[in-house]
Amino acid sequence: MQNPEPAHGVVLVADDEAGVRALARRILEGHGYGVIEAADGAEAVAIIESKARVDFLIADLDMPVMRGEEMARRIRALRPDMRVLYVTAHSEQLFTDRPELIDGEAFLDKPSTVRGLLEAVSLLKTGHVTEPKDEPVAAAAAVDDSPVRRWWRKMKGLDPQ
Repeated sequence: MQNPEPAHGVVLVADDEAGVRALARRILEGHGYGVIEAADGAEAVAIIESKARVDFLIADLDMPVMRGEEMARRIRALRPDMRVLYVTAHSEQLFTDRPELIDGEAFLDKPSTVRGLLEAVSLLKTGHVTEPKDEPVAAAAAVDDSPVRRWWRKMKGLDPQ
């Protein structure tokens, strides 16, 4: 069931693996996002065409029916402001036909940590990383060196490497 008033917006999670969608739902809903699921690209495009409230898209690249990049291209043709987080175990596929992502796009390698997913969503959505508030301190310290965190520190000049 979708939260009618999500604090941080509604995320459309498009992935052909039900377990991945369920995990993303649990993580995102637990941190104030509403979630709508799509099992493939065509279903995700249909959801956008139905005028459902969607603020953000998480897209698997390798899906049947319609690949994630084609799905995102079609969705952005309908909603040019749609921000897209590509989540994939094959990030090199994303850069086969183009050298870089466009504004409003990012990618996160699978598998990722809970913190990595939340940081990537926060960074793409707001331009900065918002710390998860209810994560235990020990767990937060264990994943503090996520790829998104390292990239953010490097971009801000906070990481000497």
